[in-house]
Amino acid sequence: MFEIFTHGFTFLNLLSILAFLTTVGLFFCGIPICRQIWKRGDTKEISGAPFLMGVVGGSCWFAYGWLKKDYTVLYVTGTQILLYSVYSVFYWFMTKKKLWISLKCLAVLALCAGLFSAVYFLGRKVFHPLGIVCMTLNAADFAAPLAGLKTVIRRRATSTLPLPLCIANFLVSSEWFLYGILVKDFYLITPNGIGCMFATAQIIMFIVLPRKPGMRPPIVKLYRRIASCCCKLDETEKDVESDVEKVVPSDPDAPQEDKLTRAHRWSKRVVANMAGEIESVFTKVGAYDQFGYSGKLNRMEGDQTPPGEQEAAGAKANPIFTAEEMAEKLREESKKAKETGNSLRPHADIPLRRVASSPDLSE
Repeated sequence: MFEIFTHGFTFLNLLSILAFLTTVGLFFCGIPICRQIWKRGDTKEISGAPFLMGVVGGSCWFAYGWLKKDYTVLYVTGTQILLYSVYSVFYWFMTKKKLWISLKCLAVLALCAGLFSAVYFLGRKVFHPLGIVCMTLNAADFAAPLAGLKTVIRRRATSTLPLPLCIANFLVSSEWFLYGILVKDFYLITPNGIGCMFATAQIIMFIVLPRKPGMRPPIVKLYRRIASCCCKLDETEKDVESDVEKVVPSDPDAPQEDKLTRAHRWSKRVVANMAGEIESVFTKVGAYDQFGYSGKLNRMEGDQTPPGEQEAAGAKANPIFTAEEMAEKLREESKKAKETGNSLRPHADIPLRRVASSPDLSE
């Protein structure tokens, strides 16, 4: 592993260092458990089996690395034995049931002593059986988080799966899988390949299932975020169009349809009707005479009055008015109608109050 300082830089040396760092980092997962035990002051409901199994697994892989002369495996497993031994001793001091944990520790010590004795006296003869044992322990270690898979599928949530542990297992197993391919070691390729598949399946569950029941899965959140980003792009284009409209402003006096109140709409409708009436009057004027209005246009069918007399009667009944005079006359008639309406009320001196249902035509 440290040949990078003597034999130069190679991909195998880099991968060895990365595998060492990530695997040792995974071994530090026992610190939070020890901290929890320290806060409680007791090991109640916390098992010491993971610490003891860590010592056994590290001893098996250490013996395997010793037989193969693989120093990367030796450095990693030596660190594992040291850390898990410290965790086991701490657990022994904090537990109140020291007899049961003492028996377990003695069994582990006897197993490790027998293992190292077999390697010392038999040598390469135990290489393949030891490789099978190491492969089985490693695969079981990677599959441990799958124990709660049934609960995850039943609840359709990943709250029972430890996400940091799944990510760490994925990194460690993938790095050792590549390392086993480079060194052509079957006993490293097989368990770490299985562990890589298990860790990938667990991470996929974190993507397609929510963290808690009733929440949205991360993949749905990602889709909504991408969709919202696309909507923001469309809004940006609309803002650009609005900026162009600001550069070339429209008529400020022109009313905006979406901002018109009910009173404005009524006023606009009345003005349009009055304009239409005036336009029809001027149309009739232009149809007969350019300078005045004649009653000949309103002549009813079947009227046998001579045209000359009808024009004279029309002139008397309908005198000629200009546009300004006609507008003034309309205002006077509107004022008279308003005064007449006020005189019919019981309290004519009190002005009328406009409510929300009645439009304000004063504008």
